[in-house]
Amino acid sequence: MNTGIEKIKQAFRLLKESLKELDEVEYLVELLGKELEEYRELIDKESFIPKAKFVKQRIYRMIERSKYTSEESLGCVGVKLSLVGEIPPADRHSIITYIATYIDGHIRPYDMLFLVDETLIGIVFPLKNRGDIEVVLDRLKNMLLNLRAKTYSDRNVLINFKLGSFFIDKDSTADDVFNKLRQMG
Repeated sequence: MNTGIEKIKQAFRLLKESLKELDEVEYLVELLGKELEEYRELIDKESFIPKAKFVKQRIYRMIERSKYTSEESLGCVGVKLSLVGEIPPADRHSIITYIATYIDGHIRPYDMLFLVDETLIGIVFPLKNRGDIEVVLDRLKNMLLNLRAKTYSDRNVLINFKLGSFFIDKDSTADDVFNKLRQMG
């Protein structure tokens, strides 16, 4: 009889330990869920292109670094996209993220491309010569014209875009950069 009570006590202890571990697992799952939500606010899940919240710190660091290099300027380009045609919202997002990913694959590794909103792409370029911004704009324009001609003409989708640029002052903030980009759109 004593061994039966001991077995019940042992089973109860094991159950109690298991419940503790289950509480820990539930807590970890909850933490992971919160982290995933935060990640979704920082990165576009389809294209892995950073969103505004993530980019602001990087822009701040680029501006701070530019204060110590007199020969380097920070240029910023905005690409405002508009799609014309009967396109479901999910396809609109897919097309725009495809275009952003395409551009991101054709810029230098230290240039920073990001999504300002659903139709506006921003790119920050460190430039040694301020005149190079025109080269960047021409290259982007040709890239977008080529992409528009090849990819979507057979689907009755028209891609319109508007390019704009400005130089980021050394006393600017990341919010200033985003405000100027939004004014372009």
